[in-house]
Amino acid sequence: MDASTPWRNLGVIGLRLVDLVVRYAITFAITWGAVEASLSEEMRITDWMAFAVIIGIPSILISFVYGLTSTRTGIPFRGRLAGLLLLPVSLLLFFPPILPFPAMGQLIFAFCVMRTPFLGPSQLRRQGRVVLAALVRFTLRRPESAQKS
Repeated sequence: MDASTPWRNLGVIGLRLVDLVVRYAITFAITWGAVEASLSEEMRITDWMAFAVIIGIPSILISFVYGLTSTRTGIPFRGRLAGLLLLPVSLLLFFPPILPFPAMGQLIFAFCVMRTPFLGPSQLRRQGRVVLAALVRFTLRRPESAQKS
């Protein structure tokens, strides 16, 4: 493995993923604190971890994949990310009293909190896309034992 291979930057990509998760977790916690404070006592949400799974995990995955694949920076990056992050929140259309807060939390994360550019210089972004493509090919590849039968 020489210095030009994208796997040497896998550590940088991993650190950016950890940074993304921490920033999103803080934004998510503040958002759900606002949701809890705005609801009356009988409407309190006792199982907010279900919302973390339904909204938080897809949002982190969307942000990570879009951050690796996008070549845009600044407002073009943030605007498209904001649109993509509203997709998981659309599940909350069935809960109208709490919908504005998670939507605002997603928008604040996209426009203010998430790091852009995600990986920095264009060479590192290009290598990040190569790493992502290699990981997808690796996970979709069938095991050798299944190919023989």
